Amino acid sequence: MNLYLNLNSNRFLEDLKGGYIDKTQLLAFTNSVLLSKDKYVCVSRPRRFGKSITADMLVAYYSKGSSSKELFSKFKIAKDPSFNEHLNKYNTISLDIQYMISKCGNVASVIEYIQTQIIEELKEAFPNCITDDKNLVEAIAAVYKTYHEKFIFIIDEWDAIFRLYENDFTLQANYIDLLRGLFKGAGADDSVVLAYITGILPIKKYKTESALNNFDEFTMLNPMELASCLGFTKSEVLKICQEENISFNETCRWYDGYRLKDEEIFNPKSIMMLKRTHEFFNYWSKTGAFEAVSDYIKADFDGLKEAFVSLVNGNRLSGIDIDNFENSLASIDCRDAVFVYLIHLGYLAYDATLKQAYIPNEEVRQALLTVLKEKKWSEYIDQIKASTTLLEKTIFEHNCNFVAKTIEKFHQELTSIIKYNNENALSIIVNNAYCATAEYYYKPVREMPLGKGFADIVYLPKTEFKDEFPALVIELKWNKDADCAISQIKDKQYCNSLLEYTGNIVLVGINYDQKTKVHTCSIETLEK
Repeated sequence: MNLYLNLNSNRFLEDLKGGYIDKTQLLAFTNSVLLSKDKYVCVSRPRRFGKSITADMLVAYYSKGSSSKELFSKFKIAKDPSFNEHLNKYNTISLDIQYMISKCGNVASVIEYIQTQIIEELKEAFPNCITDDKNLVEAIAAVYKTYHEKFIFIIDEWDAIFRLYENDFTLQANYIDLLRGLFKGAGADDSVVLAYITGILPIKKYKTESALNNFDEFTMLNPMELASCLGFTKSEVLKICQEENISFNETCRWYDGYRLKDEEIFNPKSIMMLKRTHEFFNYWSKTGAFEAVSDYIKADFDGLKEAFVSLVNGNRLSGIDIDNFENSLASIDCRDAVFVYLIHLGYLAYDATLKQAYIPNEEVRQALLTVLKEKKWSEYIDQIKASTTLLEKTIFEHNCNFVAKTIEKFHQELTSIIKYNNENALSIIVNNAYCATAEYYYKPVREMPLGKGFADIVYLPKTEFKDEFPALVIELKWNKDADCAISQIKDKQYCNSLLEYTGNIVLVGINYDQKTKVHTCSIETLEK
């Protein structure tokens, strides 16, 4: 039985048994670019975002080895005019590069192994035309010349070589040479119907130009028209929650947060686990992929560690140069490169409109908090100790003077002189000061729409702590009055919308006087 050429639909059938959200609209897109100059497609997205299932779907639909009209008849693609035209019509080569690396056993010969394995199956399917057992580019050309047969390539984990062997530049160069030979030039124009490659990283850049610059790239930074295909959309998750009687609001807090174009995207794996277990949990724990950049964070160039801790505390990071990363771990040499890599990994999300990076949801935040604790970063441990006292003094004692002095101390220590007199800086500092809320509260929500306006910062207690801890509504003022902040919370009825989430609500007003650099605070409790 073939492992790579013209597979049947068995893998996709196995995927369906675990539950499936219809993403076959992707096939309508790939059908539209077949045999055109846009037939080279690279889709990068984080792990557990359905890359392998998508690859299996493409194989089941296009492969001559499959007979899948009945299988796809219940999905969206069946209504597309292109459905029958391309169904099971093409010689399809399907590769999982990470799997092939594991099977080869010898990294130095993995490129040769990939080629010889595929050529062996090509020789059986197309006899008497292939003379070179080790050159896949020449083998494809020979099949086309003799039989006029064309191919679709589906490559999963295409970037595994760059992620697993980031410093083996010879291996990387040989791999890129193979892909360039297959997918670039006159031979590829003749023999390739479609090349769909998918992985975590976009295509590696070489100096100022990509070695495979004929590929259109759909990424977590720029998904273009494939945004709804890169994860579960809000409407799809809402339907699951309604069918399974699961809280949609809670689901959003745990697994939402990625904004791709006009779509809100959820992690597919986590949603399917939630559907199965009905338990809100961190299904997306840290992996070796994050470990690969944790040393860069610890090195702390360009103030990276402080920025990372601030992100974990619920703040956003502005001004990231998303072009400052060459899609290779070996090229990480500055703060922005680390953050762009974390966006591709899914540990950070990116708001293209505001050009800001942020932690998308509670699940990812918990994974990163675990890393901080395990790494025992002194800066974070010291913040947690001070923040725990601050939280207790706020919600249990209403010690306004202590809160004001503590916020002032955080402001002095964590804000540079250049940014000190900045309204946004105060919001960031308050989030950092209350970082201990991570144990009992969800990720803080800034500018939360409530009542007749927008509350500056809202902390909602996690479900298991809502009877012990109140919600926190914090209003910030600049050169005004802390009592004025409390009055605004009441006048604009911010708390009316929170009663369904929690019991008591603590109102916190914080004012900063720009001239004196003095902070004042006012605290009240609204009882349900």
